[in-house]
Amino acid sequence: MNHDVIVIGLGDLGGAAAQRLALRGMRVLGLDGRSRDELPEADEALAAGADLHFEERVIDWFTEPSGARVLTPSSTYAAPMLVICDGTDARTLLL
Repeated sequence: MNHDVIVIGLGDLGGAAAQRLALRGMRVLGLDGRSRDELPEADEALAAGADLHFEERVIDWFTEPSGARVLTPSSTYAAPMLVICDGTDARTLLL
């Protein structure tokens, strides 16, 4: 599936961002290293049609002329836009 935006972190802020973007017709991929049971905030994003991957930790990300590329232990994803909402874990992704 091609995505318009990747949202890293599906807690309160990331779950809300994924939901709002999906409701606006964007193809959203959400990634979080935690289990679905730990992220009830993500239920509304799922209901809005976002493609959410739980227990898939982000290792790194890169910007490219076409957008962003995100690496996880199991895959590499690309999208024109990237939203990082990973709470305190965002520090490791942003440094």
